[in-house]
Amino acid sequence: MDKKQEAFLLELLADFKIEAAEHHQAIINGLLALETAPEDTMRTQLIETTFREIHSMKGAARAVNQIEIERLCQTIESVFHLARQGDLAFSATMFDTLYKAVDTLGVMLSEVDLKEKSIGANTIMQLMKRLETLHHDSGTVKKTASPDSLPVKAPDGKANLPLTSVGNIHQPRPIIPAEPVANENTEQKVSADTVRVATSKLGLLLREAEEFISVKATLGFYIRELQDKQDKELSAIVKDMEQFHRSMSRMIDELLLDIKTTLLFPFSSLLEIVPKIVRDLGKTYNKEIRLTIFGGEIEIDRRILEDIKDPMIHLVRNCIDHGLETMDARVNAGKTPWGNLEIAIRQEPGRDIELQIHDDGVGIARDKVIQSSVKLGIVTAEAAMRMTDKEVFALIFRSGVSTSPFITDISGRGLGMAIVAEKVTKLGGSIEMDSTPGQGTTFIINLPVTLSAFRGILVRVNQQLFIIPTKAVEKAIRVFTQDIKTVESKSSITHNLESIALVNLSDVLGLPLQKAKKNDGSPMPVLILALARKKIAFIFDEVLGEHEGMVKNMGPQLVHIRNIAGATILGNGRVIPILNVQELMESAAQVVVQPAVSIETPDMEDAIPGKPKYILVAEDSITLRALLRNIIESAGYRVKTAVDGMEAFQFLKNEAFDLLVSDVEMPRMSGFDLTAKIRSDKRLSETPVILVTALDSADDRQRGMEAGANAYIVKGSFEQSNLIETIRRLI
Repeated sequence: MDKKQEAFLLELLADFKIEAAEHHQAIINGLLALETAPEDTMRTQLIETTFREIHSMKGAARAVNQIEIERLCQTIESVFHLARQGDLAFSATMFDTLYKAVDTLGVMLSEVDLKEKSIGANTIMQLMKRLETLHHDSGTVKKTASPDSLPVKAPDGKANLPLTSVGNIHQPRPIIPAEPVANENTEQKVSADTVRVATSKLGLLLREAEEFISVKATLGFYIRELQDKQDKELSAIVKDMEQFHRSMSRMIDELLLDIKTTLLFPFSSLLEIVPKIVRDLGKTYNKEIRLTIFGGEIEIDRRILEDIKDPMIHLVRNCIDHGLETMDARVNAGKTPWGNLEIAIRQEPGRDIELQIHDDGVGIARDKVIQSSVKLGIVTAEAAMRMTDKEVFALIFRSGVSTSPFITDISGRGLGMAIVAEKVTKLGGSIEMDSTPGQGTTFIINLPVTLSAFRGILVRVNQQLFIIPTKAVEKAIRVFTQDIKTVESKSSITHNLESIALVNLSDVLGLPLQKAKKNDGSPMPVLILALARKKIAFIFDEVLGEHEGMVKNMGPQLVHIRNIAGATILGNGRVIPILNVQELMESAAQVVVQPAVSIETPDMEDAIPGKPKYILVAEDSITLRALLRNIIESAGYRVKTAVDGMEAFQFLKNEAFDLLVSDVEMPRMSGFDLTAKIRSDKRLSETPVILVTALDSADDRQRGMEAGANAYIVKGSFEQSNLIETIRRLI
């Protein structure tokens, strides 16, 4: 094969991945809608639409010689063919098998251009055999069979309602809209005025166009320089340059706006993955969940859409794992048996986009957030008691803070929320949380419509220049000394009848102290910054005006500097640091809220250098026992091992251990029984317990939690970093 032909095949394969991904998502949507469709005519349409999506993917796979994908599609297509003929009744087991097949297809599609595949031929063959025997397991039906045999039944005997309502329609409706069905031999026609362009190419074009902003700023700088030095001979040239500058600025702004518009995508393209996630987690945790989605038609920059995907999924998982209760628990609390999860996207004209994720579950208790934060040393107990609910709930986004007493592979380590907040902030957005115990939790994310050119306020502090993002500045004011009040030993000002904490930016940034100026009674320049409904006023030496430019990363040598988000270049070529508003507010809160010295002191034993924590490992497999010992000792801990639960309990009775890591299935005494025995022993009851096991069902997790384990890590998804992070969190 020559290079030209090879390049063509690679290009063809890339096109197939894009097309197949669209078919794959449509198939998932079809299954979700079909599983809950209440009407026979709707079911018939959904079966037909989904069948054709599978058929199209099969043909595309054949064209690029993806034989395994083609064969799996053929088997799924055969199931739907029987359903089209009325010869197959769908059942819960059938849907589970179809979802498994479609998930497998998704993995195969993601690896079409990789030599090493994660799914072997034997796995695919076994799955195909299960699909081929579906109609034998579930039983065939005649074409005249009652349509009531098709839907999955709810526990009360009634047909399940659809999980999703879309747009502004409150009553349930299918996840995918009904579409005209094309003839099998008719290719889908693409509009003549539409062209498919890779997002990476558009992104590159936008970045190149944004460089003109620096050109615009540089030209403006030189015009101002000439204005300060002009005489009669230069005045006419300066006037022409000003006119040219205005014209060029308008053209650059219009060019950037037009390119950004091409990158706008509806939220629905991201939200289409959510129903499947909710369904899978609902089954995992044995929870009935009703999902409602609003505002999917609202458009946002595709780059933001791609980057907000993981944070959104993490919040959805947390709502299901931590927030929503089981059916029995909800009924006992006087709620509906099913939990409600709502995702709403809203936008007021000319404003940022608001993404709201709400559940009507147990909510988050203020005291648990405070307890976790105090334990980590983020705040002191005294300072926490003075904080408002908004300030307390903001702590949930700090690294390590978690209200869950039980750690799983999905949540509980206190790291996810910090990562969510970090990603949202990098996108130029903000996040906050509100919760009412017993009623539920709401996450509110504000996002810009596009990753627009940066605009900031240029300020001077201690002879150094910084830039504050304009969108974070609520008001620029001047404050007289007599306007500063002292509240609980902290400085504050009153603005619009609201008390706002006041700090000096030089103190927050830790800049060298300079000789204090003699107070001549003149006012001080102050910027009031607002983030997630929290406000702090900062004192500067001078506010020098607004600047427009591009944000430049600090480079690998300066991976992350506290309070600095990046840098920009002024028209005169000077590089100026851009302040990270979220970190700035957090740093200021330390100055404003917390006393200089914490009221807590570490235990004397913890203060002794060179004395590592002592951990007991209980594991009957010699291989895994050696592996766990090596991992934990490499992290700096002392380790002792036991061959089963009985021996481990004897060790615990005779020696003092800081933590136990235990397998579940062991001879003589299981990990569940060992944990329960520890909790019933007065001296050992506070010992942290981590269960590391291959048992990954919801019942096993529940049993581990009821026994009293602090964490439950599944070996199938085991990573040594997970274990070490969990150990550090617990001790």
